[in-house]
Amino acid sequence: MKTLLAGWLAVVAALISAEPVAAHHSLASFDTTTPIRLKGTIVRFHEINPHSFLYIEVTGEDGQVRRWAVEGPAIFQVRRRGFDVEALKPGTVIEVCGYAPKENTIWQIASTAPGAVSMSGRLLDAEMLVLADGKEQSWGDYGVHKCFSPGYRDLHSR
Repeated sequence: MKTLLAGWLAVVAALISAEPVAAHHSLASFDTTTPIRLKGTIVRFHEINPHSFLYIEVTGEDGQVRRWAVEGPAIFQVRRRGFDVEALKPGTVIEVCGYAPKENTIWQIASTAPGAVSMSGRLLDAEMLVLADGKEQSWGDYGVHKCFSPGYRDLHSR
């Protein structure tokens, strides 16, 4: 009887803990109807978990520079895909495509190091990067795929 009760408690605990994970990986707070394409210069690449961040500066048609915080996969996923993080050095010009939050959101990663400058920028959840060599690289895995050509297929495609 104790074994059966312990088994049911383990199942309930697993189901309860799965909900935050599913919510964490939702794009419900993003406008996925309109992909945003930006071309800019990398300022910094944060190799962190659970999501890596690229900070890029984009010069608008009005000449003003705006910084964007481009959210990507966890660094272990980046490395598992065989992605060359050396292609994401500061000063490199890249293009990103993704989705902005429905509400204007500024993202900041603070540093605890004395004298360190915290990075911030308008949030963009990236789906694809176009690297300096012109190669398209999948950067998100949520399955919206409006940044890719119409024939693009992956494990999320129907």
